[in-house]
Amino acid sequence: MKFLLYLALVRSLLVHGRASWGNVDWDVIIFTQQWPITSCINHLAHNPKASCNLFPNMTSWTVHGIWPTKLGTIGPNYCNKSWDFQESEILNIEPYLIKYWGNIFGEDSRTSLWSHEWKKHGTCAAQLPSLNSEKKYFEKGLEWVTQYDYVAVLGQHKIYPDDVQTYTREAIFAAVKDMFGVDPSIDCIYNKKTKQHELSQIKLCFDRSLHLVDCDGIIGANEEKVLGNCPFKGITYPASVR
Repeated sequence: MKFLLYLALVRSLLVHGRASWGNVDWDVIIFTQQWPITSCINHLAHNPKASCNLFPNMTSWTVHGIWPTKLGTIGPNYCNKSWDFQESEILNIEPYLIKYWGNIFGEDSRTSLWSHEWKKHGTCAAQLPSLNSEKKYFEKGLEWVTQYDYVAVLGQHKIYPDDVQTYTREAIFAAVKDMFGVDPSIDCIYNKKTKQHELSQIKLCFDRSLHLVDCDGIIGANEEKVLGNCPFKGITYPASVR
């Protein structure tokens, strides 16, 4: 009887995509937030006929993703291809996801970003009991995006959205490190039209116990040991989609 119950459990796991991940290994989780205005500017630069979902309630930094990562490389990704995204699992938190983890690209479906992030990254993060379901994975993003509020963190260091003012990489880096005590990674996107480097993403890293750790060792370190691809100076933090 116990053996039959075991077989039924294994069959259920296979059907619902919760089977073993095999030899998937990763060291840290990269929690990436994006500045929606920069993401929209870059999106429209590549496709002027496109549109953006910059709702009034999307004026904060928003989640791009929670990415389990092996140090020195990218990924793993798509750790369980049988585990599909099911919108029904997150219906009760969807209003918060629209606000804090919303899809910025107007021509894509409402759920496209969530589906992509879950299948590519969530199925790898699900190795941890605290992230082993869609709801837990997305709820963790909502928890972190409010806990690590970059509008407030940067504002305390007098770094505000502005279409003209520029900031140094060290000032942005120091603002985040001073607040959270770890090395973040900071990315920019170069705007060919304005010839400006625009603040795009800020990443924090967590170990497998979900404790903050330095992002040293992830892809993106430069020779000055400041993580990310932003230049030394001349970084804009856009206030509008010009």
